[in-house]
Amino acid sequence: MTKLFATPFSRKEPWELRATRHKGTIYIEEQQTGEKRMQEANKSERQKKMSYWGYQFEAMCTTTEPNGPAPKVDETLEPPNTNEQYCVLVRTRLGQSSIVMGAEVDCIEGLKPNKEEKSPLKQYIELKTSRRIDVERQNITFEKFKLLKFWAQSFLVGVPRVICGFRDDDGVLSHVETINTLEIPRRVRGKPNMWEPSACMNFTDQFLQWLKTVVAIDDSEVTYSIVWNEPWREILVSCNGRKDTFLTQRYMDGKISNEIGGPRASSSSQ
Repeated sequence: MTKLFATPFSRKEPWELRATRHKGTIYIEEQQTGEKRMQEANKSERQKKMSYWGYQFEAMCTTTEPNGPAPKVDETLEPPNTNEQYCVLVRTRLGQSSIVMGAEVDCIEGLKPNKEEKSPLKQYIELKTSRRIDVERQNITFEKFKLLKFWAQSFLVGVPRVICGFRDDDGVLSHVETINTLEIPRRVRGKPNMWEPSACMNFTDQFLQWLKTVVAIDDSEVTYSIVWNEPWREILVSCNGRKDTFLTQRYMDGKISNEIGGPRASSSSQ
């Protein structure tokens, strides 16, 4: 959903989704694009180190002993296991669409909210890192691209604050800033060549309405591929039939598990 929100102002960033209609509800799963796989496979040592700095920042922000020594981090620069994450399930509405989505959340401030809490997301925080801003050109880039993604990711879920650690070119943290999610659009409002939150929401609303018309077959095994890539002129949709089923049989059977994945839906579940 974050990539959909950002598309009007990040028009040359490809994405690929799979969609399935089951009992009137459309399920969407993001896919890693071929371009993204190539980028990951060909990362330079510098790029790997920069990704690692972000992981180090998260580790330091979430240590159980904030006044103790800095947490030890694997010096082999191995990437973190992205399957290890804390996820929340939220329900929201955009235009005429009711949306239920899962989202990874970095941490909370204070104690975990209890089930009776009316605003359980108010203590959740998103952690980010960025290059320290030394000149106006860097500030323009930060506001135009990074703040757009900070806002889209946190606004959709309802995370109220983003904590951003600013670093130098050697990965040394210079300062930390807390950014209120709802105040991010004000920082770019009225500035030339910047993004507009209303355009992001309108585009995503229209996309979802259009998706309801093209994902027509109501079958948990039938998937559609939705692709945005070069030459950046149109969103392409194709029906893959029963080739790329992503709903699990466990979900179809109404079972709950903390394990990821599992056998995919089969005809017996229809």
